[in-house]
Amino acid sequence: MLSSLIFSVLLAAMQPAPAILLPAQPVGEPIDCNGAVFKAQIFNDEVECREISRSKLKIGDQTVTLRLLHDDEEDADLPPGYAEAAFEAVTRSFEIAAKERKLNFHNVSILPVEAYGQRREARMSGVTYWRGKAECVIALEVVTASRIAPEDNLLMFKFIVAHEAFHCVQSWNWSHQMALESSAWWREGSADLIGMLAYPGFTAQSKVNQGFAEIADAKSVLQMDYGNVVFFHWLWSQSPQKVFDLIAAMPRDQAYDSMASQEAALHAFLPKDAPAKYAAAYRGARIFASAN
Repeated sequence: MLSSLIFSVLLAAMQPAPAILLPAQPVGEPIDCNGAVFKAQIFNDEVECREISRSKLKIGDQTVTLRLLHDDEEDADLPPGYAEAAFEAVTRSFEIAAKERKLNFHNVSILPVEAYGQRREARMSGVTYWRGKAECVIALEVVTASRIAPEDNLLMFKFIVAHEAFHCVQSWNWSHQMALESSAWWREGSADLIGMLAYPGFTAQSKVNQGFAEIADAKSVLQMDYGNVVFFHWLWSQSPQKVFDLIAAMPRDQAYDSMASQEAALHAFLPKDAPAKYAAAYRGARIFASAN
């Protein structure tokens, strides 16, 4: 059951990059969730939205709004205590990033959505809808697993939200790099990193790391996505700044949306001895020890 939960998480979190980026929006009041801009952002003209709650979050000298929404067209609600957990996870994700780099932040809306298919089958997943330097919407499917302890279900949920919240950070600071389809290798790997830093020791994520170990000898980091959390943990242990520097150094022009361009940018960014050091740290099982 745990492995099927992870499978749901990984598949549902993959959201195609938007075709266009919106002009930068000032960080003020959240946008009307029944308006045309919001509906276009989540690709749903049928949403009948109402706000359930909101809170203010201060990150350095920036203040943003976190809000929980409800779509009256869908039978989707968060379990008791999960709204507070979502706000906590977004806060942790933002604070980890802000501690290491001066970054831009914006408003975030949490929108529970209906999980289709076998409702008795555990499913917990997140999708982030983003359009550059504008409000970010995190849609969440939550069907807890009866075979897993309630505290483990909740921890999995927090990890997912922290992961998705960093996609928001990526969109506000590196939207052009993120918009390229070839960016999945760093987009998902760095988001999993922040999720694990927010909730260290997350047991379900260790299963993903085991899956990484099975393919690490056959595939490069450019051929993986979520499994790259191991590489990004290693990079973070060298210096957290290097993670953000790597993202900033990636291709940002649609004309260079290819894995060959990603590979060239990665090789240009890393010191020549970095691959050997990473391989030695991995084979010596020293990556997570050095990253705490």
